[in-house]
Amino acid sequence: MRVTGNRLIDLSSASTSKAQSAVGTVSAQLTSGLRVTTPSDDPAAWLAAQRTKLRQAMSQGSGAAVATSRDRLGITDNSLASLGDVVSQIRTLAVQGSSDTYNADNRAGLGAEVHGLFLAALDSVNAQSNDGEYVLGGNQSLAAPFDAAGVYHGDAGTRAVPGNGGLTTDVTLTGASLTAANGVDVMPLLARVATAMSANDMPTLLAALPDLDTAVKQISLTRSKGGAAMNALDQTTAARGVLEQDMTAAIARYTEVDSVTAASDLAKASQSLELSRAVTSHILQVLAPSP
Repeated sequence: MRVTGNRLIDLSSASTSKAQSAVGTVSAQLTSGLRVTTPSDDPAAWLAAQRTKLRQAMSQGSGAAVATSRDRLGITDNSLASLGDVVSQIRTLAVQGSSDTYNADNRAGLGAEVHGLFLAALDSVNAQSNDGEYVLGGNQSLAAPFDAAGVYHGDAGTRAVPGNGGLTTDVTLTGASLTAANGVDVMPLLARVATAMSANDMPTLLAALPDLDTAVKQISLTRSKGGAAMNALDQTTAARGVLEQDMTAAIARYTEVDSVTAASDLAKASQSLELSRAVTSHILQVLAPSP
């Protein structure tokens, strides 16, 4: 087949266009840092990156739920810590009030103090999370779980979030742990001590002392459960952080350009472009009509 001058020009022009496209592609990759931005760039790598991004988004959504639950447990622990302090103070006052050296007037003064502490405890156990829910209410979290007498009206329902290894972690505590089902009715006990003090009711006051000891242990046990849950969530957060770092690195491997390789490819493409342009120029000179 005879190659005409026009054919030579067309071939040379196509080669130059291809070289220009290669230079443009590699230059764009170096500028953006990305090798794969559309499925046509590398179908397999693009699909793998999209799947990894989806897993990453799901992990981040789970992480948000874990963070919210961790904050809620922190508020719950503060509530229980305050309650524990109050119970310990009331126990100390009850021991003082049960002494034979105290008279009715002395005990009435202590009773008023205990009543004030009871009101502070009531505020603590009716603590709310940042979203307005009552942290100790169980599934009945939209209403204050403890009434003015300290009686619990919530339930024992708890919530859980996914943890490590496909397991779930309970992320709520309930006021049920402060009721007779788990020892003594803590809040009514405090109200009873206040009333007994004010009324100089020694039999009731003396009978309450062992119950106050039980209440202290009961609150401590409940806090330990919350602490274990917070530790589990912290471990989940740490593991998720490592996983998300790995997924970010995987996405980078699928989509980002290797700057060293790309720079080398750009140099080669630029050389090919210059060579193609030189060949085209030479062909045009050869085929140009003589003067």
